[in-house]
Amino acid sequence: MPKLTSHGKVFRDWEALLGACEKNVNTLTGVEPLRTEMETFLAQARELKLQQENFNGQKKATTQQLRELIDRGTEASRMLRAFVVSRIGTKSELGKMFGLVPNGRKTRKSKTPAAKPPVVSQATAAASPAEPADPVQAKGGEG
Repeated sequence: MPKLTSHGKVFRDWEALLGACEKNVNTLTGVEPLRTEMETFLAQARELKLQQENFNGQKKATTQQLRELIDRGTEASRMLRAFVVSRIGTKSELGKMFGLVPNGRKTRKSKTPAAKPPVVSQATAAASPAEPADPVQAKGGEG
């Protein structure tokens, strides 16, 4: 029997988004219709997930309904996040609460040049056959 957590990431994401909206209700005037719709999708998805686990014959149909509902809920979460961005802006640190990455000043990682190994030509290698190429062999064959 499949675990009830197969869509756990989606449910946790939606719950976190709703929680962030609830905490910032004063900042996000007009968010109520989107938040209510999102709560409805979450409740319906949970109910369908429980039905999916309890049914044997109708499992395929319930799974299809669940996938469609999650697709619609994901679209609603995108709309809700877009609304949040329109209210708080793209550079606000408050966006992290809603699962958004703030567009701020980006820093570049500095690249350190890798040390290049010395190039040994065939003429040089043939001229010094007394030197073993392996340092372990040079020390007496530790191993």
